Parts: sequence; structure tokens; C-alpha cells
Amino acid sequence: MPMRLSGLMSGMDTESIIAQMVEAKKTKVTKAVKAQKSLKYKQDAWKDLNKQIVNLYNKSLSNMRYESSYLKKVTKVSNSSVVSVITGEGAMNSVQSLEVLNLAKSGYLTGGKVGDANGKTVSGEDITGSTKLSDLGFDGSGVIQVTTSEGTKDISLNGETTINSFVNAMKSAGLTANFDETNGRIHIASKSSGTKNDFSIVAKNIDGVKALDALKLSYTDGLKEKYDAMVANKDKTVENRQKSKLNSLVSDWTKCLGDRGKILDSFEEGDINKINEKLKNSGSSIKLGDPDLKYSDLTDADWATIDKAVNDVIADALSGTNPDPEAGKATAEALKKWTDNQSKITEIEGNFAKDASGKVDLDGDGKPVGLTQDVLDEVKQAVEKEIEDALDAWRELQNSSSGAKKTSGEDAKITLNGMEYTSDKNSLQVNGLTFTVSATTNGNPVTITTEDDTDGIYDMIKGFLKEYNELINKMDKLYNADSAKGYEPLTDEEKDAMSDSAIEEWESKIKDSILRKDSVLGTFANEMKMLMMDGVDVDGKKMYLSSFGIGTLNYFDAVDNERNAYHIDGDPDDENTSGNADKLKSMISNDPETVVSFFTQLSQKMYGRMFELMRSKEGYSSAMTVYDDKKMQKEYDDYTTKIKELEKKLADYEDKWYAKFAAMETALAKMQNNASAVTSLLGG
Repeated sequence: MPMRLSGLMSGMDTESIIAQMVEAKKTKVTKAVKAQKSLKYKQDAWKDLNKQIVNLYNKSLSNMRYESSYLKKVTKVSNSSVVSVITGEGAMNSVQSLEVLNLAKSGYLTGGKVGDANGKTVSGEDITGSTKLSDLGFDGSGVIQVTTSEGTKDISLNGETTINSFVNAMKSAGLTANFDETNGRIHIASKSSGTKNDFSIVAKNIDGVKALDALKLSYTDGLKEKYDAMVANKDKTVENRQKSKLNSLVSDWTKCLGDRGKILDSFEEGDINKINEKLKNSGSSIKLGDPDLKYSDLTDADWATIDKAVNDVIADALSGTNPDPEAGKATAEALKKWTDNQSKITEIEGNFAKDASGKVDLDGDGKPVGLTQDVLDEVKQAVEKEIEDALDAWRELQNSSSGAKKTSGEDAKITLNGMEYTSDKNSLQVNGLTFTVSATTNGNPVTITTEDDTDGIYDMIKGFLKEYNELINKMDKLYNADSAKGYEPLTDEEKDAMSDSAIEEWESKIKDSILRKDSVLGTFANEMKMLMMDGVDVDGKKMYLSSFGIGTLNYFDAVDNERNAYHIDGDPDDENTSGNADKLKSMISNDPETVVSFFTQLSQKMYGRMFELMRSKEGYSSAMTVYDDKKMQKEYDDYTTKIKELEKKLADYEDKWYAKFAAMETALAKMQNNASAVTSLLGG
């Protein structure tokens, strides 16, 4: 940029002169900026209008073109304080009798007041969630069993257990629980209502009873029956436990036997060579690493031979006879796996019954046939100990006075037309109807009436017309808007000279008329109007909206730009037609098939035509768009480029004149210097 001088020598206001010259050239930039702003107003107007068009297309029309949308039913109840009903698609028109016999309830345990009568610990401290069981007088090692719909879980309690940790243990077991510190009580409930979702908390030993008693959660409901069942099923329990013990040992034994081959395969080549040398010296033909060798074909005697060879190699490694110390160390570590596995096999086999030769007695499938008598007796004694502990816990519980109260979970139960239905929730589904019960009927049946939802069909048609009217009125208003001739978008300089209200009024005038006489808008609006006026064939008869008491107002009665809106005769919300006979509602009640057929066909035609009008056009518009959004955006971007180019030319023009005036000032300065020099020479 050249140096800019301000007329120091010439005395001229060069900046003002250049500004006036530039202003004359600035017109092109201003026109381009205003044209771009005008295009932006048009884009914004179309975006708002297009959104409204797409909403009509996606919601009302998309729904109304299917007969299933009209085939709705509604259910009424004679006593809504007892039951509410949701009507599903499969519901049948009917009048039914309902009785609510029982409501679904969750299992709920309310504990007694923890601590003494004043809610204090044994040391007299206030009880909080951090209070330990030892502070409540319990310092044993108890076990309780919590059973919920999610399963059974054993929980251990001791003197260090706090009330809060107990509550958290209840939550982890599948219950909801909390400690009400204000009232000093623990509350426990099942997560869901119903019999199957009920829960129980049972002590498994004497200390378990004492722990529950310290927490004031001991309750007797149904526990005696549980303990009696344990006694009655003792023999079956013993048998099942013995089978389970046998199956578990057989599984471990089988795995260990299978691991022998895997362990050998993991040995290093040097270890294998040493074992094979031992096998060869013993006269065995077995050669580890031989591709033809199958471990599954080896006999017990073969494995015994391999085991001896392996143990000999281990002995050599540990005795230091191996000349390579590092190799000996690696061998000892690798072969330890073998020793451990063999020891585990021997240990497990000690539990199995043996044949006359002292070997494990196997069945035809090669599995141990049973356990030794000692193991069988051990399992039996363990079961008997559990039962005895449970009975002792019951006896201890009889003497408890914790004050806890357990409410059992219950199912909801209703009768519908004399047939009984149950659910673990207070919501029941029967033949397309969903009943939500909130009180019992106490012998006073509720009448359930299901019928066609004529009001629903009427409201759907009315809703569509309301949405259509809002759209067509808006399009007519935009298309017929007053001219804004003489109004152009304001530049920043122009806005600076105007008040905010004046700016708003000016811009509103432009925006309101931006789509005036727009050809795309006019074409689309006319298409919509023609579709609404067009007839539909219903059972060979041509029918129109007027056939259902739906039409536009008289030209002189309608408001400007609302002459293409439709009104329903008898509509109580429409002051223009509310006094007329309600033909639409009458036809819905008496001939719903005709109404549904007409409006589904009309909706399908309009939906299909709108789809065609909103299809994407390469280079012009996007999908689901009525106007040429792509073309407009390109024009807007072109304006941005054009404005930058014009602004650059303007800046260059300004710089050129500043350079010329600067040269003039420099020349004047030189002339003045020369004149001064001459004057000095002449003695001036």
C-alpha cells in the first residue's frame, strides 16, 4: 500500500476528495451486497414454509393414507377409580363385566426398632448407618440366606458389619433396602410385585438368627414350613449332594488325565530326549514326540512307565547329575507341572471306590462308578449338620421378639365375564385390552364398554384440515403480499442512520413480500388446491369433500387470503359453520366405511403428488424440498465471491488515487525546496 499524505504541501483535503471518488465507484459493491441479502431473506422464507409442508406430508398425510389409522376403538369404564383401560388393535366391540378381586403387592419387610427402646446401642450411643452389630450386642459369625426371584445368596455377618453394609448386601442380593435413621428401622422390599417376585431372609445357623435379631429383622412367616421341608427331604438332599460330589470329582479327574498329554507336549526337546532315554532303558517301546503316538491309546501301565521315567529325570535334575546347570534348572521347573498334576490325580482317586485289585472301579464308559464309604458318610453328615443348624435356628427364632413384620408378595387377580386372570403386576392384558387396576371392586362389578372411536376419526380429519388450512393460508398470504417496490436491504451505513424500530419496519416490509408472485410457490399452492377439489370414486360414486359437509366459505364471507381454507359444518370450534348440521360426524357414525375410503384415497393422491413435487432435482433442489435450495445456495456463494472481487477492485482504485496524490505532494515539496534555494542565492 503506498504512503498516504494528507495535502501538507498542496493544502488540499485529499482524503475527502478520494472518499468521494471511491463512493461513486462503490455502487457495484452495494448492489451486490443488497442482492445477496435479498436472496438470504428468500432462502429463510422458503425454509420456514418448506418445513411446514414437510410436516403435513410426514404426519397427517402419511398417517391418513392407511385404513388402519381410522379403525380405532375406545373403551369406557363405569368406575374409573377402580380400573383404567387402554384399547389395543385387537380389541373387539363389546360390553363386559369386570371384578377386581386382589391387587398385586410387593414383598415387604419392616424391621423393629433397632437398639433398645430409646434407639440406643449397648453403650448408649445414638444408632446410625455406621453402627456396628457389635454395638447392638452381636459379636458372632452368622450366615443368612436371601432368596429372591433372581436366585439365592448367602451373606455372612459379624460384629464388624455395619447397618449400612448390611443394607448394601441386601441390595446386591436383588432387593431394595434402606435404613430409616429417623425411626430406627430397616426396610426391605422386593424389586417387583407378585408372588413369584417375593423374597425370604433365613438364618442358616444360630449366629445368623442372633444377627437378624440384633438388626430387629427376625420374622417367622413361613419359615417353619421351610425347615420342615428340609427334614422331610433329607434323604433326597443327601443323594443329590453325593451325586454332585461324584460328578465334580469325575470332572476334575478327567481334566487332570487329559492334561498329562498337554504337559508332556509342552516340554522342551532336551527334556523329551532324556525321558525317551529312560523309557528305552526300561525296555518300553513308547517314544514321546513320535507323530504316530496317541495318548488316548496308552494304558494305565503305559502311563505308569512314563511317570517313572519322568520322575527319574526329575531326580537327575535335582541331584545335579545333569552336566548343564541351566538346562537342569529349566528341566526341574518344567517337570514340576507333571509332578503337581500326578499328585492331584492321586488325591482325587482317593475319593473313588476301588475294585479288588485296588484300582479305581470304572463303568463301561471308563468313569468311576462311585465314592468311597467315607466320602459318602462325610456328605451325609454335612447335610445333617445343616438341617440341625436350621432347626436350632428355628428354635432360637421362636424366642426372638424383634418386632419385624413381613408382608408377602401377591398377584393381581380379576374376573372378566366370569373368567379369572392373574398377573404379578397391576396391569393385565386380555384380548386387546390393557387393564390397570387400582382398587378392588368388593362385589360391585365394573362395566367395560368397547366401541368404534368415532370421535377419534373426526378429530383426525379435523386435525388434517387445520394443518392444511394453516399451510394454504400462509402460501396465499405470501403469494398475494403487497409490493415492496422501492425497498431494498439496508447496508450497515444506512442502518447507522436509522432507529431500531425503523430498521425493523423496513426489513419486515421486504421479508413479507419476498415470495410475492413467486412462480414455484404459485404452482405448488395450485396443485394442493386442485387435489382438495378433486373427486374420489367410492363404490362407483364420485364424492367430494362437500359430500361430507366440508367446504370453503363464500367469497364475501371469507377473510382475505383465507378463501381456500376448508371448514366442517357443525364444528363447535368454528364460528363460521358451528350452526350447520354436522354431516361429517353423522356419516362417521352411520357409514364409517365410506368416510374411511374417501379420506384414504384423497390422502394417498395428495401424498403421492407432494412426493413428486419434493423429489430431488440435480443441481436445483434436495430431496423433500419444494423450492430450488441448491440453486439458491450456489447463487448465494457466487455473490460472496463476486463481492470479494468487487471490494478488491475498489481497494485497488482507492490505492491508485492515494498514490497519485502522494506523487503530487512530493513534487510540490521539491519545487518549494528549489525556490527556497534560488531565493537564498539571490540574497533574498
